[in-house]
Amino acid sequence: MKSLPNNNEPLELSINKQYYVIDALYLNDIKSEFLKANTLPKDIRNEVFPYTDTPFAQYKPEENIFYVNQIIKVDFDEIVLEDLSFFSTDTGLIVFISEDILLEFLKDFNYEDLVDSENELINEKYWKQITSKFKLEDIGLVIADLENDFDGSGTYMITR
Repeated sequence: MKSLPNNNEPLELSINKQYYVIDALYLNDIKSEFLKANTLPKDIRNEVFPYTDTPFAQYKPEENIFYVNQIIKVDFDEIVLEDLSFFSTDTGLIVFISEDILLEFLKDFNYEDLVDSENELINEKYWKQITSKFKLEDIGLVIADLENDFDGSGTYMITR
């Protein structure tokens, strides 16, 4: 398995870790806040995204394999605000990132570099470069696919 699965390949995750599941574009917002204060806000959800109910999900896997079909599209009225398994996306590029590497990853991450590709949806060389110093199971990128319920922008829920 890879940190950038193709053709609905599963991601490999660590059972004992907590992950942010977030639109790659939204990582720039977190990075901007980090650069202002040289530290991450204590409450990223409310301090960085005060106008968005579901900017990212938090996910702790019960198994070390995550399948893309575990991401289910939901209507806005189905959202349970206290349930951290819901997230929104504008781009359909979702990063699974272990909580313990978020800060280190943000230092090198740039969304524009990620999507700077003439022939592909993302710049795979850039992705491999910025993820190479992390363990395979610490970070992964899922790209929306019309063959799944996770088909692009919208609000989604991670199921078990």
